[in-house]
Amino acid sequence: MSQGSGIPEAALTQNCKPISCSYDKLKDRVQASANDMNVLLAMGGSETRTIQYTWVSVNNQISIDLYFKALYGSWSFVDSAEIYIGKEMVAKVSGQVDRVVGSYNDIAKEHQKVEVISGVIGIEAAKKIAQANYESVTIRFYGKNGYTDKELPRKHELINVVKLAESTQRL
Repeated sequence: MSQGSGIPEAALTQNCKPISCSYDKLKDRVQASANDMNVLLAMGGSETRTIQYTWVSVNNQISIDLYFKALYGSWSFVDSAEIYIGKEMVAKVSGQVDRVVGSYNDIAKEHQKVEVISGVIGIEAAKKIAQANYESVTIRFYGKNGYTDKELPRKHELINVVKLAESTQRL
């Protein structure tokens, strides 16, 4: 996988196991993604992810997607977010926002909406977030109704994406 990507084989072997990695043979680069989703809960339709990192080996920044979920009818029209560790703001994310409506409970005919903010953050900010205890990380979503805070619900493998990004900076 590493032949033309510039990433040491050892870094790929160690960091790609717990996350999603793919090799682009046409452009000799690697793409790595990780999030905090619980696959079993997601398959049952009862949960989605909160945060996702994506990195492509030709880039020195990490793409970040932040997911805000609520029942339909409570659109907050999220337009930006800040990520805190404790009370320290470590990243601000603004950029493209996508909004999706889906079925949440077929019996009760409830629908949920998901708003996704996409942007980029530097490797150092991404590392701080990934290394922090997930219970101390809060995402503050800003929208037309003020702000709403969401804490990360579980452990994640975001640090593996950061380690891959760092492995190319040392070359």
